[in-house]
Amino acid sequence: MLLVECRNLKKSYGDRLILEIENLCIYDQDRIGVVGVNGAGKTTLLNLLSQRIEPDEGWVKLHGISSYISQLEAFEEETIQQEMASKFKVPQTYRESMSGGEKTRFKLAASLSHNNAIIFADEPTCNMDIEGIQLVENSLAKFSGALVLISHDRDLLDNLCNKIIEIERGKIKVYSGNYSGYIKQKTEARELAQFEYEQYVKEKRR
Repeated sequence: MLLVECRNLKKSYGDRLILEIENLCIYDQDRIGVVGVNGAGKTTLLNLLSQRIEPDEGWVKLHGISSYISQLEAFEEETIQQEMASKFKVPQTYRESMSGGEKTRFKLAASLSHNNAIIFADEPTCNMDIEGIQLVENSLAKFSGALVLISHDRDLLDNLCNKIIEIERGKIKVYSGNYSGYIKQKTEARELAQFEYEQYVKEKRR
């Protein structure tokens, strides 16, 4: 089932073009990791796909209920069920005094309490200990909907993702497989390009 579709997207900040996407679709079985250098536009992409911000050009359609998890923002939902609070080791009521890790666990507990078709997660394991990271990973692994995830944790991307979106110079490229598969494909493409260049140089010298 199609959950997110976008066409001819452009998003700039000032005179800098951050993203230019011709076409992207996300389906209910997609578990997508978003990668790129710092400042490449990863969070901007999540904000566009979740309709939290508007593109300068083009359009995004979001089908179904979604949830957005980020440590950097306040959360609208104030309480969760006791069962979920106990499972995620957080208070039932959201508090600004909670640590970054506690806030993320609370948001994840709230997101998993609802019938979300897709979860957008921006660095959900940042500032967490090993136990917290494992809890987040296990919970997202059991989530039956689609997932779009930003993380610097390669193990998390390996264990949760079946697609990788790479952002480079404002463009996206979609790779099948997890993070290790993405690295393998990138390496093979680089080696092929180098081989073809060397062959070209040899031909020119003849």
